Amino acid sequence: MAPPPDVEPRTRTSSMHAVDLAVDVGFGVLLLVCGLRYFAYHDLAGTGYLVLALALAAGVSYAAALVRGPGHRGWQRAWLLTATAFWLPLVILAPSFGWSAFALFFAIHRVLTGARALALSAAIVVAVSVGLYLMSNGSDLGLVLGPFFGGLVLAYAYWELDRVLAAQRRLNLELVETRDRLAQTERVAGAAEERERVASELHDTVAQRTAEALLRLEAERTAPGAESASGEALTALRQALSETRAFMLGLVAPAAQRPADLAETLGELAASAGADFERVGTERRISDEAAHALQRVVGEALTNARKHARASRIQVTLTYFADAVAVDIADDGAGFAVPDVPDTAQAPTPAGPDAGFGIRAMRWRMHSIDGSLTVESAPGTGTTIAAVAPAPEDEQ
Repeated sequence: MAPPPDVEPRTRTSSMHAVDLAVDVGFGVLLLVCGLRYFAYHDLAGTGYLVLALALAAGVSYAAALVRGPGHRGWQRAWLLTATAFWLPLVILAPSFGWSAFALFFAIHRVLTGARALALSAAIVVAVSVGLYLMSNGSDLGLVLGPFFGGLVLAYAYWELDRVLAAQRRLNLELVETRDRLAQTERVAGAAEERERVASELHDTVAQRTAEALLRLEAERTAPGAESASGEALTALRQALSETRAFMLGLVAPAAQRPADLAETLGELAASAGADFERVGTERRISDEAAHALQRVVGEALTNARKHARASRIQVTLTYFADAVAVDIADDGAGFAVPDVPDTAQAPTPAGPDAGFGIRAMRWRMHSIDGSLTVESAPGTGTTIAAVAPAPEDEQ
């Protein structure tokens, strides 16, 4: 049978601390009793001085192991091993100290496990047996073999207990990891189910009604005078239907499959609005959230420039920096007095035609991705909107 792995000693519970206290007190009492018994039959001379010195050294070392408490495992292990190193020759010279082997045995298993604990336990058993053999001059094998085999049985039983507990700890860790993985799987599955639900709702409501409105407008365009009035509505509805379907696809498609070519997307937006487009710097990928926010800001700015500023020229510039991606939308339109709209994390709420809802929405979008938005304008001077999205190194 393979020895148990040398895992860390078991976590000490309150009941185990009580056992530890009993073992520590027991070792001190047994060491004192064994010493009194030894010197009751032997004089403090010659070997007696060595026995006294070893007993004191073992006791002091054991006490030192307890000074810093159970929280200092390395300190406790070092001093208990030192105490054992003094005790082993002590029990060979004076077998009377063999009774303290019981407490020392349990103390060793407090700081060691596996093969190391088994080896040291065997050394304790052998030392006691050698001491008894020397004391009896080899004439009483029962005195020697009884403690020897009894100690081996105890050592093996404790070794087997360590093996079982180590397997139990591994099983507990596996159960905890499995529980965490299951919880994560449930969260992912719940999120996917919610995305499917929202996409279905969009398909059955917004997308269906938009498509129906498109069909009705297409049919009504044949009426006299209706073509010019419905043209702009048709364009807006087609764009809304396309964006709704793209949004639904984004909800149910894995992020890795979503397109992230920001330059191409912004170029198409600029072309559809009759604006010029320019890209500066080395192209790099950014997160879907950042790309979506920049796309929405550009779309809103182009709509405002075309419908409200009556601009004759609009310039869209996409710039790739080392740690950010910026988009500038500049026009030569009528301009306006920039409202005092705070850069806030709160979702925008319309409060009237002049409340700066569009700017508030753009700033909120950029704030949601830890970006920024700057608006420069004044009546008669045109407008420049600059949106900057962070692009960490790992998104290159």
